[in-house]
Amino acid sequence: MSILVLGVLLTGASWVIAWSPTSLLREYSFFPLWFGYILIANGISETLFSDCVMKRMGRKFILLFAVSIPFWWFFEFLNEKVQNWQYVFPHPISEMRFIVQSSISFSTVLPAVLSTVFLVFHLLSGLNYYSWRLRPLPIRRRWLALSEILGVICLCLLGVVPNVTFPAVWIAPILIMEPLAFSLHCPSVLVKIERGQWQLPVAVMAATVVCGLFWEMWNVYSSPKWVYNVPHVGFVKVFEMPLLGYFGYPLFGIIIYSYTALICYVMLNRSSLNEIMCRPPVGRKYIS
Repeated sequence: MSILVLGVLLTGASWVIAWSPTSLLREYSFFPLWFGYILIANGISETLFSDCVMKRMGRKFILLFAVSIPFWWFFEFLNEKVQNWQYVFPHPISEMRFIVQSSISFSTVLPAVLSTVFLVFHLLSGLNYYSWRLRPLPIRRRWLALSEILGVICLCLLGVVPNVTFPAVWIAPILIMEPLAFSLHCPSVLVKIERGQWQLPVAVMAATVVCGLFWEMWNVYSSPKWVYNVPHVGFVKVFEMPLLGYFGYPLFGIIIYSYTALICYVMLNRSSLNEIMCRPPVGRKYIS
């Protein structure tokens, strides 16, 4: 059975369970639902390009699930300050169960987004290559230093005036991690921007919006679920998310990519995430 068919079956069954108010497995449907999505994204890539992230990374793909857990717990820590979202459970649960169950769910974030990035990037590669080229933007060292300083300041302000600085949750990590990755000569989004190559940044941001739409849609009738309380912009909701909140997803995608690029650089013998994502499948050639 192909991973695409398996993904469709798993996602379909998990979706029914997640939205069924009488199902005893409803509370445990998040992981299989998103694991099915991950299989679908990789299955579509495999069907279209005879290649996918799972194939390129092999057993190392499991690493994405592991490093995804502390990644999202970092945002849960920031949310303790801004209180922009909260989880609604059908009944009280212990703190230990919340940690374990949440960690299992959080493990799907990076694999889902990066599998979608791969698919979107190679779909865009079939379009006019030069439409993604702009004038190179030289990156100056003092800009990197200033970015790091601003990122730290933004994080500090979150604890002081959270009702005003809450957008910094999705900005500060970029200001810190992208310059760090660039300074370490770790290929990431900023490297592509410096060269005027916008295909990868566009793919990263678009793929995260796609995932965001599925996150918010599947959340509506699920239990447990999350609800938002975003100051000043909580009007006009699409599913549970305020409309303006979707503009945070492209930034979230850059954060995911920067974080994973650093992880690959440190833990996979300096392997380049750009190489994993952007190398043409066998039989296809892109102009570099």
